[in-house]
Order: sequence, then structure tokens, then C-alpha cells
Amino acid sequence: MNNYYFVAPSLPSLVLGETPEITFGQLINLLNLNLNKGDLKMVSVLRLLVDLENIRALYSDEPLDSRGNLSEKELDEALLVQADLPEYVFEFLGKFEDNKEKVRHFFGLLSRYYAEEIERQKGFLKDLLIFQREVRLVLVALRAKKMKRGILQELQFEDFTDPFVAHILAQKDMEEYEPPMEYQDLKQDLLACGDDPWEQYKTVISYAFNHIEEMTGYPLFSIDWILGYVARLMLIEKWNELDEEKGEEFVHKFKTGT
Repeated sequence: MNNYYFVAPSLPSLVLGETPEITFGQLINLLNLNLNKGDLKMVSVLRLLVDLENIRALYSDEPLDSRGNLSEKELDEALLVQADLPEYVFEFLGKFEDNKEKVRHFFGLLSRYYAEEIERQKGFLKDLLIFQREVRLVLVALRAKKMKRGILQELQFEDFTDPFVAHILAQKDMEEYEPPMEYQDLKQDLLACGDDPWEQYKTVISYAFNHIEEMTGYPLFSIDWILGYVARLMLIEKWNELDEEKGEEFVHKFKTGT
């Protein structure tokens, strides 16, 4: 029997912009003590995205995010011996000879992550990954239109037959990109930020946090609620760690694809 009845009530509430009463490391330790291997595997799928971001950071000589499954030493070794990461990661990275090329095409690795993991998962975790992917695609499309960049090039690693991607491609010759109705609020909120990258970053984090909170609902004694909690705590810690200067750097990297 899973110990959700003990875990869920023990977790403090999360409020974006406030320091949580539990750190991500403490949360993972708690989950390791109370969840079975199958449920921990689902948590690891969310943390795998951090591992992939850390690959880019490693190749760029930047600090790594500690919220991944692997430490810097473990990640370095995993890349060396091609172990402890999904096979599709090594397959994708193997397409490029040097680290600069791997970094330049990093968005392609994210595309592969979502394509593979969405197919493998089900239920709440699948829905969460779909939401994360669609937000990323909306931001890519908005960025491409604003910077007058070809959307075909931006989406080169996506499945062009995917309905969400096809919806973007259908607007490739239009002056502006209109996302599906469920993401119109995100577009309008970003437009209200003007060219302020710090406000843009906070808007994306806030949008994702609130949506995931709606997806999970009230505290439930299930793995779904815990997965939502993990995702929201990651967003809160990112919000609290980034000052305005680093926020501008983050948005710059997102806009330029570096």
C-alpha cells in the first residue's frame, strides 16, 4: 500500500513568489521513503527534463540544476559510457560531432524527450507532459514571428503531422501567430509585458504554475497530486533563484535558441 495518506497531508502549501517550507531535495527524500518504484519512476520522468537541460549546461560550461536525477559527476559519466539515460538521448546527441553543435540543436533534444515520453506515459503525467510541450511550442511560434525567423527551421525536429504542430505551420505565412483558444491568455499576457524579458519570464512561470495547480485540484491522496506538486515546486524554486539579470539572460537564450 502506498503511503499517500501520510505524504500528501505533510506537504506544505505552495505559493508562487514565496519561499516554500520544503526544498526540492527534502521533497525527493520524502518521496523516496514513501513511494514505490513505479511511482518514483514517474517522478524521475519529470526530473529527466532537468537532466537534459543539464546536458546543455555541461556542454556550455554553465552551472547545473541540482533538481535532476543525476549529479554533475553522474551525468558526465552517463554521457561518457552512454548509460543511465534513455537511448534516444544518445541517439540524438550522436548526430552531432562537437558540443557546440549539440548545444545549438538542443531544442531538438527537448522535442525528442516530449515525443518519446508522452507516448510512453498515461493519465495525469501524460497530460502534464502534453501541456508542457504545447506551451513550449506556443512560445517558439511567438518568438519566430517576433524575430522574423522561419517557423519551418524552428520546428525542424517536430512531427509535422502532429495536429498542434500542423496548426502552427498553417500560419507560417501570416504576420502573427494565433495559438489555440486555450493559450490565448498566455499570448495576451506576454504581449502585455512588452519587451521586458524579466516580466516575460515571470509570466510564463506563473501561467504554468496556475495551470498545473488547476490540473491537480485540491490535495488528493494519489500519485497525480504528488506529481503536480513536484512540478509546481520546481517552478517556485526557479522563480526564487532567478534575479532580474539572470531572468534576462534566460529569455535571451530562449529567444536565440542558444
